Amino acid sequence: MPSIKTLTPILAGGYYHIFNRGANRQNIFYTSANYDYFLNLLHKFLSDYVHFPAYALLPNHFHLVLKIKTELFSEERGNRSLKEENGSLKSVTDEEQIGREVVRQLKRMFITYAMAINKQENRSGNLFDPKYKRLEICDQSYLEYAIFYTHFNPEKHGIANNFSSYKAILGNGRTKMDRKLILDLFEGKESFVDYHEGWHEERKEITLE
Repeated sequence: MPSIKTLTPILAGGYYHIFNRGANRQNIFYTSANYDYFLNLLHKFLSDYVHFPAYALLPNHFHLVLKIKTELFSEERGNRSLKEENGSLKSVTDEEQIGREVVRQLKRMFITYAMAINKQENRSGNLFDPKYKRLEICDQSYLEYAIFYTHFNPEKHGIANNFSSYKAILGNGRTKMDRKLILDLFEGKESFVDYHEGWHEERKEITLE
């Protein structure tokens, strides 16, 4: 299993577990609207770059499981680095360049969110720990476990209001989550639920943080 002490490079096509907490363990979410705003920013800044297998948002930290896309286009909002000099569409497939674009978009998203919360709470300084953690997910079993761990995280910390992607994946309504990608990974809804329920006895001991 990769170590959080190592700065993992983000590359195209890979799966990553990304997480961070508030500076000095302080809250990063104060109202239900803050959770919705964070998710809206996540999709605004990253939907052209990644797929979204799982997320969980807790009062003082968050977990994301992302799959990096293998090709980018210049339709992404305001991204001049992905345009040809004549303004035409440009396809980017270099795995390192795509990774750099994802890192840039994550930074933009975190800054935008932090500025809004600082204004809301009349505070200044860092909202998040300066360096978010990112772990590469290298195999199928670890990916399944990372998705489960993300969904279980609110329960692990005794959080009743569950802002996670679990219900969105199981539901039939419209969602920005990549439902088919996830359910195909687990070979259907029944197996997805069975996997999550199957870890019941081990839940108090698990950790990926």
